[in-house]
Amino acid sequence: MLTASAMAGFKNHVKQVVAYARYKIGNSYYKANITDIYMDSGGKVVIDFTIDPAQSGSVTVTEVQLFDTSGALWLTKTENITRKSNQNGIFYRFKIDIREI
Repeated sequence: MLTASAMAGFKNHVKQVVAYARYKIGNSYYKANITDIYMDSGGKVVIDFTIDPAQSGSVTVTEVQLFDTSGALWLTKTENITRKSNQNGIFYRFKIDIREI
């Protein structure tokens, strides 16, 4: 069984290593800066960023990704999020539950 210290170490590692996000619109990927990484009250690692497409009009985000400091892909998730033409950006949040099972 992992100790509380070990679990905290894994979570802190994620906080230190996740560097940026990307999102996909059509066939193109766009980089997004991470705005916050923290642990919530339930112990999950929370990673926030804003999807702010430069394209005008409505666009659909079909995938989001997280990358580490060396540029390696850490996480990918299929999505279907539409930003309407009258919206500015899309707030996006990953919640990662790291636990021993």
